[in-house]
Amino acid sequence: MARKNRRDAIIEAAAELFAAKGFRATTVRDIAEEAGILSGSLYAHIATKEDLYLEIVRRAAQDFSGAVGPLVDERGDAPVKLGRMIRAHLGVIDRSRAWARVYLDDDSELSEATRVEARRLRREYERLWDAVLQEGMASGQFLMADESLTRLFILSALNGIIRWYRPGGRLSIEAVADHYVQLVLRVLKAD
Repeated sequence: MARKNRRDAIIEAAAELFAAKGFRATTVRDIAEEAGILSGSLYAHIATKEDLYLEIVRRAAQDFSGAVGPLVDERGDAPVKLGRMIRAHLGVIDRSRAWARVYLDDDSELSEATRVEARRLRREYERLWDAVLQEGMASGQFLMADESLTRLFILSALNGIIRWYRPGGRLSIEAVADHYVQLVLRVLKAD
């Protein structure tokens, strides 16, 4: 994620640090040093550390929705759409690992209001997946007992790669995505 101005540099630094150290362990001083500014200057660009967290989550939500959302409205069968969504989701994680990690974590150190807003953003994104799963159920292409549990299963598997996948490892992200698409469609008994 290329960011341009000073505020963006601060947000980028915070994303990297929150992903590596966690929200609580990251200090304002850490963020300022990573962004290359004085810690006192940081508050000219942000109000609180939690505001930084929410900005990261908002931007990551936009990245995920921007990659996956257009696929939901495409013409075609639900299995094809779902395969493209899986690839797009994993692509966002691969391109923006720190941002994705912050987006996917629900840090208990945050205020309730911040956690509620982050969950709301994640839930909006999950609705995109629900739409395609429901479409596949209605057409008879997906066989599942519970669409919500199926979505949780799929997204948990996809999001788990943030913990184990390493670029430059045995498999490319595209190879992992291909394998996951095959597994998910086999589980759903898609044609």
